[in-house]
Amino acid sequence: MKRLLIMLVILGLALSVQAEDIELREDHPREYVVQDGDTLWDIAGRFLTRPWQWPAIWQANPQIENPHLIFPGDRIVLEFVGGEPRLRVADDTRRLSPQIRREDIDEAITAIPFDAIEPLLRHPRIISPEAVEDLPYVVANVEQRVFAGPGDRTYVVGMDDARVGQEVVIARISYQFEDRSASPRNGLRQNRIRAGGGQVPAYERPSSPIWRATIGRLERFDYPIIGYEMWTSAHARVVQAGDPAILELTDGRREVMAGDYVLPVDYHRFDPHFHPSAMDDIPEDARVLTVSEAYYGVGHYQIVAISLGTEDGIEPGHTFSAFRGGGTVRDRHRHPVGGYRSEERHVTLPDEYAGQLMVFRPFERISYAIVMDGKDAIRADDILDHPDRRL
Repeated sequence: MKRLLIMLVILGLALSVQAEDIELREDHPREYVVQDGDTLWDIAGRFLTRPWQWPAIWQANPQIENPHLIFPGDRIVLEFVGGEPRLRVADDTRRLSPQIRREDIDEAITAIPFDAIEPLLRHPRIISPEAVEDLPYVVANVEQRVFAGPGDRTYVVGMDDARVGQEVVIARISYQFEDRSASPRNGLRQNRIRAGGGQVPAYERPSSPIWRATIGRLERFDYPIIGYEMWTSAHARVVQAGDPAILELTDGRREVMAGDYVLPVDYHRFDPHFHPSAMDDIPEDARVLTVSEAYYGVGHYQIVAISLGTEDGIEPGHTFSAFRGGGTVRDRHRHPVGGYRSEERHVTLPDEYAGQLMVFRPFERISYAIVMDGKDAIRADDILDHPDRRL
């Protein structure tokens, strides 16, 4: 009995802390009628300064059987119970709207606009080095063209079990990921892979074959490759089996080139009804690895890869604040004369808040997240922290 009382006290303290952390916007409405196209994040943003916390005031409401099932036409009412904010669905809207089928979960408002962005969510994948070794690949396009598009044919080596009519995805490697946790800098490193023309800066390139065959064999430099990021180029259909097999491109986001890989169609099913949450303990080296096919940064509803995965406890819905790391500048006011670099002569600037992102698809070591909001573009190497942090 005493143990039970202690547990109840601890639970009560946890709930009270959670309630105190909830911060309403100064201009919050007293009620809001849900519209087509709304998301749970958008609705929460009308009431809360930190939209990711909406489960804390919706889940705590016993009048809502499932707080994640909110439908267009519902009237969301803000109330205070014991001084604590609560959101509830007004009974009159559900009583006066019998035409809405409440049992159909597909009609409920989702956390993010899946209908608009689901095609984009399926484009990136993380493939293990072992799997890449065995993947079929494009050896040439019809008439040996450099590029091929929808309606064109292409030739693929390694599809020994191909069947006429089989649907596949053609994808291109965009990044190689190395585990450099054994080095002083720690963490994962992304090496950009560029197909065709164009120069990749030396600090973003993979190690050369000569390096890997010589110095790279030393334990200090033998960084294991943990995966490759691949982005869909096109979809194709097998029109003739063999080696090489003949594929016809049915649609595409970009041209197909020799060297592109063939993957099975991604039938991964996304759960649109997950909700935001914070990790209990965020690793210090957590950061943004890549931004979605961009060279500078990304914003609202665009995709990033982060250096955390299921191995770190990542789940869909985990939310983070992203920060631009503060640079180091020389203090020219107090130390106008040049000299050797020292802590006294240089100042490290504070990190700057960039925005918030939410994980939608985790892999073992790397996860994909979608940018929910922010004040600046989110870039590679931005630091990840608790979603409550803004400074």
